[in-house]
Amino acid sequence: MQATQTVKPNRNVFATMFADYAEARTEQFRRNIFAKTVRELEQLSDRQLRDIGVPRDEIKQRAYQSVYHGAPYRQ
Repeated sequence: MQATQTVKPNRNVFATMFADYAEARTEQFRRNIFAKTVRELEQLSDRQLRDIGVPRDEIKQRAYQSVYHGAPYRQ
């Protein structure tokens, strides 16, 4: 029986650093969008929130779903 060898691709150090940087920037962008979305929704009146179908106590949950999972406000 012959021994098999698994070859792993050699990732360049700079490629790894760039990927980590890009991931961190993406996460920072998402956090900023989440915070802005929550701020803007919290400034709406109860009637405006009712019109778009977002209860006030679900603002953070809906904003999170929208930013991180691509779910629209109205479900």
